[in-house]
Amino acid sequence: MEWQEQSKKGKKKNKNLFLLVFILFILYLSPSIYYGVKDYIEYSRELEELTKREEALQKDVKALREIAYHMDDPYIIEKLAREKLFMVRPGEEPLLIIEEKEENKDTLVKKIIDLFKK
Repeated sequence: MEWQEQSKKGKKKNKNLFLLVFILFILYLSPSIYYGVKDYIEYSRELEELTKREEALQKDVKALREIAYHMDDPYIIEKLAREKLFMVRPGEEPLLIIEEKEENKDTLVKKIIDLFKK
């Protein structure tokens, strides 16, 4: 009977030892797991951004191919010269529309203060 009790104690010690070794092993691997998951998330985001960029570039390529296909058409050539190069025909006067930049916050604050001064 005594030998049975000793074998049970030995099994219990083995379980505790196994559990301790397992926990130490997990703690040893935890930085690797953390950095692996972190890299996975980072690269997934980067892949999404690159996919969106690729789609935008594909649209640009399609538009440029369409323009290149129609380069024999005088209407398209004139349209591109007017829009991109700001060229005009002889006798025409060019009209440039310049958009104003957003106002500075300081001028906006001054305008609000001026409203209350009245």
